Order: sequence, then C-alpha cells, then structure tokens
Amino acid sequence: MRKFLIVFITSTSFFLSYFSRIAWSIVSVYSSLRPTQVEDSVIFSLFFVGYVVVQIPAGIVSNKFPRVVGLISLLGLAISSFISGISTSILEEYLASLLMGLSAGWIYPTTIKILSSSFSRSELPVAIGYYSLAWPLSIVLSGLVLPFISIDVNWRWAYYLIAIISLLIALSYLPLNVKVEENRNGGVFTLVKNRDVVTVSLSGFLFFLSYWIITLYAYKYFLNIGLGPYIAGFAYSLLALAGIPSTVIAGYIIKNIGVRNTLSLFEGIYGSLTIALAYFITSVQVMLIATIMGFVRFIITPANSSAVSLIDSKNAGSVSGFANFFWQSSGIVAPIIASLVIFTLGFHLLWVICGLIILASAVSYFILLRI
Repeated sequence: MRKFLIVFITSTSFFLSYFSRIAWSIVSVYSSLRPTQVEDSVIFSLFFVGYVVVQIPAGIVSNKFPRVVGLISLLGLAISSFISGISTSILEEYLASLLMGLSAGWIYPTTIKILSSSFSRSELPVAIGYYSLAWPLSIVLSGLVLPFISIDVNWRWAYYLIAIISLLIALSYLPLNVKVEENRNGGVFTLVKNRDVVTVSLSGFLFFLSYWIITLYAYKYFLNIGLGPYIAGFAYSLLALAGIPSTVIAGYIIKNIGVRNTLSLFEGIYGSLTIALAYFITSVQVMLIATIMGFVRFIITPANSSAVSLIDSKNAGSVSGFANFFWQSSGIVAPIIASLVIFTLGFHLLWVICGLIILASAVSYFILLRI
C-alpha cells in the first residue's frame, strides 16, 4: 500500500506540473484576453524560463528534502494557477506563467528522487512506467476537458481546478516518509564529467525541442486544417490516448532491450510519424497518425526517466534536475522557433523540421549512450 501511495502522489504531482504548462495551448483560443500569436509564445516561454531556472537547485535540494520540496512546489503551483485564473490582462498572465514555471519546475526532480529512494533498481523501471501515466493522461484530459470547460463553463475555471487539486495533493506530502541517503558526489561538475548524463541531457534537448512544438501547436494546427473545436480536441487527445497502455508496458520493454535501444528505436519511429503528419491531413489520417504517435511517445517518456534514475540512483535528484534543465530549456525557444516557421514557411513544414530534429536525437542516443 505504501508503494502504491508513493506512485499515486508522485504521478499526480507530475500530472499537475505538466497539465498546468499545456493548458494555455487550448485555453488561449477561448480566453477573453484574446492573445496574439506573439503573446501566446511569450506566455509559453516565460513558463519555461521559470521552470528551467530552478532545475539544478531543485535537483540538489530534493536529494535531501524531497518531501518538503514537493509540498512547497505544489502550494506555489496552486497560487500561480489561481492568479492565472483571475488575470484581467496579458501582463498579468505573463506574471502568472512565470510564477507557475518557477513552482512546477521543482516537481520532476523531487518525484524522481522519491521514486528512486522507494524502489529497488529492478523495480524502478516498472514503477516509473506507472508514474509516467501522468504524462499521457494530462494530454488526453487537456484535449477532452479543456475545450468543454472553456466553451460551456468559463476558461478561468481550468486554472481554478488546477489550483484546488494542487492544494489537495500538496497536503498529501505531510505524512510521506522518504528515506534520504547521504552522498558526496562533487556536485554539478561531477555530472558534467559523466558521458551518459551529458548524452541524455543534450539528446533529450533535441527531442523535447520538437516535442514541445508538437504539444503546444498541434491543437491550433488541427483547427487550421479544418477540424472543428471538439474534433480538434479529440485529435489532440489522441496524441496521448494510446500512451496510457504503452506507458504501462514501457517498463517491461526497457528491462528487456535496455534504455539506449528503447530511446533510439522509438524516437526514430516518432520522428517519422511527425513528418507524416505534414502530408496526411484528412481527419481519419490525422487521428490514425496521432494515435500511433501517442503509443510511441509514451514509451519514450519512461525511458527518459529510467535513464536519469539509473545513471546514479543515490543522486537521482541531481541527475534528473541537470538533465531536465536542458530538456525544458527547449521549451523556452520552441515557441519562438515555431512562430517563425509558421509565419515564414507554414504549419506543414514545421512538422517536417520537427521530425528531422527527433531523428537526429535518436541517432545520437544510439551512438553515445551506454546504459
């Protein structure tokens, strides 16, 4: 029961950190603030600026105080989400987005540290597989729930709900008992000397650069090619729906073929599917490609988390914080790059460029990663 509760609390925390950052990609379409493409990009980028700034300190602090860090970060997420909901201007949304990123950025290193401290090395990939269900579920629920809330209720309630749930999960950290191991690892400089840490960080940057573009702009693309608001939302949810079963089996795949082979193989498939998204644009074709992308994508997610937790389990917080610093840095530049490409080349070539970048990441994992 204790291990089940640990997976539930950590995965729900991760769900909230992810759901909060992608909510604006759908909610902004229906916001009474009427954001422009540039204002949308600034809001996305400010979230990631805040998120990235805290990654390395979050990794270091979560090695020693994971329970306290988890509690405070979720309280911050609740407050910033409430501010976003009551905002009456784009400037206020800028501030809320930055604060949201500063709060959510502590959650991933902390939850990975809690998991690595609570499960054995053989149990960890499977536990992370269940933990990673939070990722596809957040996308599925975004596509299915957020258009309904925004159109039939009020777009502000999307953020009010995030605030309420964040507060409740924050309180669940109070009774949580996490074993913390003392370690002396030389800090960030030791991580830089580890080839696997550098490979996971930089190759992951390439993958997440494209992934954030897909996540933040797919709904708008589906509207652009003629899908209605609810159909576009359903297609968006398909980018993760099949990821629910694939996330569960991902841990077993990683155990059998290894982290490196999993990342390289499935990123290669995902990159090819992203390119196909540019050329197959009927509703049936889009939904089929999105479904397969969802299945493949959420085998990659647990593989990334397994990589940072297995490289050095005693310092999993520091490793995940360091790697996630690079992964999420891509979110700062992704909206800017996407806006420029859409404006100059159009949506279709955006997916081709994204697919090629993902293929480059797959090759680098295969050549360089040792685990």
